[in-house]
Amino acid sequence: MTQQQEKKRSSVERYMLKHDIAKLEARRSFNMSTSLISLYIPPGTRIHDITSQLKNEYGTATNIKDKSTGKAIQSAISSILSRMKTIKNAGEHGLVIFCGLTQNNKIEYFSISPPDPVGIKLYRCDQIFLVEHLKEMLESKQRYGLAIVARGTATIAAVQGSKIDIYWEEDSHVPGKHKMGGQSQARFQRLIEEAAQKWYTKVADKMNKIYLEDFPVEAIIIGGPALSKSQYLESKEIDYRVQEKVIGIYDVGYGGLQGMRELLGKAQDKLADFDLVKERLLMEKFMEHLGKDTGLATYGEKFVKDALEKASVDIVLASEDVDRVTLEIKCDNCEYTTEESVKTRDYNNFVKKLSDRNCPECSNSRMYIESEMDLITELNELATKTNATLEVISTDHDDGAMLYNTFGGIAAILRYKSYDNY
Repeated sequence: MTQQQEKKRSSVERYMLKHDIAKLEARRSFNMSTSLISLYIPPGTRIHDITSQLKNEYGTATNIKDKSTGKAIQSAISSILSRMKTIKNAGEHGLVIFCGLTQNNKIEYFSISPPDPVGIKLYRCDQIFLVEHLKEMLESKQRYGLAIVARGTATIAAVQGSKIDIYWEEDSHVPGKHKMGGQSQARFQRLIEEAAQKWYTKVADKMNKIYLEDFPVEAIIIGGPALSKSQYLESKEIDYRVQEKVIGIYDVGYGGLQGMRELLGKAQDKLADFDLVKERLLMEKFMEHLGKDTGLATYGEKFVKDALEKASVDIVLASEDVDRVTLEIKCDNCEYTTEESVKTRDYNNFVKKLSDRNCPECSNSRMYIESEMDLITELNELATKTNATLEVISTDHDDGAMLYNTFGGIAAILRYKSYDNY
């Protein structure tokens, strides 16, 4: 995937796909048979060819020894075929369809327009829905190397999407200044320099292997004390291909994760397209307004929703861990309706228990889910109505974790002061 394609995918689109995948992964076939259908349709595929294949599979299902499994597959195929009558083409990126009789004892149908082109053509029946190809689309394909090199320590890492991965970190134990005088001073200084050069050689070998073999990167940012990183970059052991990838060199006073944060801050102009940098800058802007009490920051679900209703929001910040789903529940006999909220991970257990619940109004009838909406989808719809922007923030980094743990996972940067939001 090209860098341009990756830029098109917003944080909301990534969240929606991740949310859909989580729901799909929780589904199982009604009797743990191979009756759940996963259908991957690449772009350019003729819909007529897919419908012909499905009709053939429908006939083949009559030969399945377990009759209940065969009927479940035929019901799923019928459900797909009825919907494909309205589909003219597979779309720019293709189409992915999941359908089958799940543990909820009903035929469930999911259609996903993927953010990237579907790379496989697949029809498969299994006990679960096959989502691995979709999960690969969640992974950012861009990876930048981040390395801090000093005489006393080195850290080799990379940023990919919203996450920093540290691949190697070690202290050198190269001696610092000493108090020897006379001839001993020159000798010790020579030994120290030799130890330093051996250390830089070791770091170069590690960087060559990591950035060229184990975790190839598009570009590299180098940080460290001025003298140390300059001496290191003069090392002949650094592969020329690594040298060519270095796009930024910055003075950094720390090593480890703290040094990585400092390096990211100084190199944000080079890494402006990365989710991690974008998210940190948004959180810094929010915290600046909050710290200076400008009146242009608010947080908490109630206050943010109120601000959205007043069209005073510029940017909504929502943690990816805010995964609450609001369900509209109805009685299939009377007009009783209620709303309940559950976590995505508890959704299937809730559905199982719901099938055993009776209506509090008419007692004998069973309840069913009329509609459902997760909180981030709701926030996105509210934001869209007033031309605000929703950004879904990862919890893979400290700033994102702070949004969730300290501010309840929902915050907003406002266009103008709204005194009701204090």
